Amino acid sequence: MSENTSQLAPQISVLIPTYRRPQLLRRAISSALAQRGPAVQVCVYDNASGDATAEVVAELAARDPRIKYYCHDHNIGSLANFQFALARVDTPLFSFLSDDDLLLPGFFEEAVSDFGQFPDAMFWAGTTVRMTPEGRVYDAHADSWPREGLYTPADGLRELLSGNLLVWTGILFRREVVTNVGLLDLEVGGPSDVDYVLRIAAQYPFVVRKWPAAIFMLNPDSFSETAPFSTFWPGWLKMIENIVALASRHPHPRREIEQRLNANAQRMLFRRGASALSHRNYPFTRQAAGVLRQHYKKFLFGGLLSILTGLCARYSILQSLYTAAYRCAEHHLLTQRSELQARYGHLARYL
Repeated sequence: MSENTSQLAPQISVLIPTYRRPQLLRRAISSALAQRGPAVQVCVYDNASGDATAEVVAELAARDPRIKYYCHDHNIGSLANFQFALARVDTPLFSFLSDDDLLLPGFFEEAVSDFGQFPDAMFWAGTTVRMTPEGRVYDAHADSWPREGLYTPADGLRELLSGNLLVWTGILFRREVVTNVGLLDLEVGGPSDVDYVLRIAAQYPFVVRKWPAAIFMLNPDSFSETAPFSTFWPGWLKMIENIVALASRHPHPRREIEQRLNANAQRMLFRRGASALSHRNYPFTRQAAGVLRQHYKKFLFGGLLSILTGLCARYSILQSLYTAAYRCAEHHLLTQRSELQARYGHLARYL
């Protein structure tokens, strides 16, 4: 840590909500403190872990005063903890960092440099590499965007809704978004991070760079992988409502936006339902199948999920075969991404 940097008024807040992951939290905090350039403060919001989390943070804070720590007196829930952190941003710029993810060197330097070039941009998005704990690259968000640079709301939102979503782990936001756009929409639930980025992008320009900014860990025990169906639906419908409402107030093709959001919802439902079935999470798969059939009238895909769920629940051998086949397909998919592995696999050293 540079003594001069530590004494400057912080320009960037790194928000780290956490719950019972003290050693992974140590890595996340260290990756944030290692950022060069603008002065950084790391704000840890402990969701009443009741384990070694407080001791780990105290140990790090004793060596670096840029760490701020707040512990709730009870667990308020993951999403509410992110909301709590967002509402307390007091610096010109901020970023979100989950306790099992990490930031990559140069992220903030690149982002702040571009903010100087594009003063109207409300956020800067770099490439977030999604990676397994073993270092296998799953995908790299922002890598597939057609170009780098400034995007207007019209062009940016269209690209986001074409399947090129941006993960907020690799995004640096201006604090003005809190004032102008507001906080997270808790009614959206699990996809509230997607909703937040879309609501900003629908109204303000932003910058995209294919610079490796962060690593998002694909942890099978994470909230995003184990959350119940109710955290995604009907919250996804609320997100569609939010973005369509914004489209009516801005020069966006409302019908096209609504169609793309619903198409994304259908893909999400089928993919998550198929994944849940591989983990014997029958309630999730049945609910996903029900929405596909009843809400979207996708009888083929909904029926397929329903039939597979019934068979797997009844015959354990079929469940074992399905799980093995699903994992084999996942492994095959990863091995087909050799180009991404070659480009970003070296980043596993930061794990």
